[in-house]
Amino acid sequence: MESVYKDGDIESAFKLAAKNVISFGDTDIFPYPVETRMFSDIFDSLSKSLFETHNDFINRLNESAPVNISTCSTVGYTGYRWATQIDPYWNVYFLGLVLSLSKKIEESRVGVTTVYSYRYKPDYSTGSLFDKDVNWRAFQEDSLNLVKENEDISYVLTCDIADFYTRIYHHRLENALDRIDPQKTISSKIKKMMQNFSGTNSYGLPVGGPAARILAELSLDSIDHLLQINGIHYKRYVDDFLIFCKTKEEAHSILTFISRKLMENEGLTLQKHKTNIMSKEEFTSLTQAKLFGLNEDEGSPMKAKFMSLPIRFDPYSQNAVEQYDKIKESLQDFDLLGMLSSELQKSKINQPFSKQLIRAFAATDEIILSNAYTIIFDNINDLYPIFTTVVQVATTNWNKFDNSTQILITNKIIELIKTDSFILKTELNLAYIVKLLAKNNSVENQVVLTEIYKSNTESILITLVVTQVMAKWNVHYWLTDLRRVFPTMNPWQRRLFIVIAYLLGDEGKHWITHNKSKFNFIDSLYRDWGSKRKTTGNIEDAL
Repeated sequence: MESVYKDGDIESAFKLAAKNVISFGDTDIFPYPVETRMFSDIFDSLSKSLFETHNDFINRLNESAPVNISTCSTVGYTGYRWATQIDPYWNVYFLGLVLSLSKKIEESRVGVTTVYSYRYKPDYSTGSLFDKDVNWRAFQEDSLNLVKENEDISYVLTCDIADFYTRIYHHRLENALDRIDPQKTISSKIKKMMQNFSGTNSYGLPVGGPAARILAELSLDSIDHLLQINGIHYKRYVDDFLIFCKTKEEAHSILTFISRKLMENEGLTLQKHKTNIMSKEEFTSLTQAKLFGLNEDEGSPMKAKFMSLPIRFDPYSQNAVEQYDKIKESLQDFDLLGMLSSELQKSKINQPFSKQLIRAFAATDEIILSNAYTIIFDNINDLYPIFTTVVQVATTNWNKFDNSTQILITNKIIELIKTDSFILKTELNLAYIVKLLAKNNSVENQVVLTEIYKSNTESILITLVVTQVMAKWNVHYWLTDLRRVFPTMNPWQRRLFIVIAYLLGDEGKHWITHNKSKFNFIDSLYRDWGSKRKTTGNIEDAL
């Protein structure tokens, strides 16, 4: 299959981009959109449309410009970061543009034993883009081993770029793109898309998607090479730098150098509260805590072993089932419920450890999973920092819960909504809750979702996910009533409703016929998909 594709070829890049979105979603922050299934169903026509858009870029951009969702996602107990979900069609197009240059970008980068983030290694059969073996964990483990084994290293300078993605300066990035693409056939379009995503700002990349990750790495390429040619011994993962020094004086000197170069060359600054000069011992202790989820006073070998387990099940692995069985078998050594209870007794949970624990329950039997989620939702406020992980695992494994646990979870969710809980003040948390409620079609849940919809009519994300659930349930009267406001819908909901119209029988058929002349080229893809799904009788299954 790989022989069909070629790195650098724009058509191959669009197909790889589509495969990536189909297999892995458009971001790792937002709920999976319906387009992941749609793009799979209409892969050939989507690929053709993307290539046609490339050849008529300006006209198509003017005809149906991207409308993106930007919102806050939680980081820890009190932190937030800005995240963007790009208009699905344009997200694939933008990713395809970037992928067509990614081989050249990768070839110019500093080596994988120095820079560990998002190393381009495409798999055209699955849509995977990056080398899975070069990652954050390898970055931390290699740094830890280096410091332990190298007697010349007495201090480690740790620093982190402030608001990295949102502060990337477009002009510098555009220059880097032009060096890779001197003819500017691709780079000019990437620039135009970046301008659209950032509005009037001349800086910032949308957080969450692989295109932004690749471009972010390109933006730091010159800093990487400057550090390298100046003989500075360092490792980097995204915006985190670890710099290895013989003396504290050397660490201070390098801190001055990197701070100056980041500001002069990229207009970026370091986060003051994350910049530290640590002794070898301090760094070793802190890194072990990061890797194994342990505090200095709880260096349990059992917890270290648990954190080393590859809990994330990869369904695209060639030995996926065998891998899953091994995970289940390895978990037999652990008292997961006891570990959960112990974690909840702390004033603040250890977030990496708790996430690993929540994911581990997905590989347990129905009784343990149900017991765990009874405890989890009884303590849901304490698990606020990992709320989306909790809800994602619950949604995916809903049918494994016993009836009493399903009722408890539903009641707790409705209680959060009725009490106007702080947990649901972020759109993302509320969106994940809507997706979970979709697992149980009841009159009570229909009432709850209707109230959520009425209270969030300005939110593209919430109106979209509620509409999707009501369509999945085929709540005919709600969908028919929605038809009246089609002219005022945002583009995301508008396209979804075009698909939904095929659920409305003759009423929907007449509506499609009456309105099809008003559909733009993206709307028409959704119409064709809805028609295709209608013939197979499973529109609801795709939502």
